[in-house]
Amino acid sequence: MEFIVDNSLWQRLPHDGVIATRIENLEQRFLISACPPQVLEYCRSARNRAEYERNRRRMDRLYAAPLHPTVSDVLDVQEAMRRRGIDVRQGTIADTLIAAYAMVNDTTVLAADHDFEYISDALGGALRQEYIAPSV
Repeated sequence: MEFIVDNSLWQRLPHDGVIATRIENLEQRFLISACPPQVLEYCRSARNRAEYERNRRRMDRLYAAPLHPTVSDVLDVQEAMRRRGIDVRQGTIADTLIAAYAMVNDTTVLAADHDFEYISDALGGALRQEYIAPSV
């Protein structure tokens, strides 16, 4: 099974041993895929040039998700969310795109927030996601 790791986990990696162990184990086994919206979200969160370069190097080492969602795939995710009344806090544009990438690549989204739970519920469980509770 492969995973796409949400920014909510990447940001906790330096401070949370449970999350660090899980993510580093998956990285060593080449089980983490990268997709453009997830990479942009993570790299954009850098507070300075050195941190940006470190984040980018980490993302460059990941396996690129081979399939890209169509416009229809992305709009299907958005439409399902709108039908369920999910607002922008619970499903950002980046999260919508990440969900579509995960679905077309048959991967699971790992996150330390509940956004992808809401999206998965809106999609009737078609999106596989796993919540990893922060330990700190």
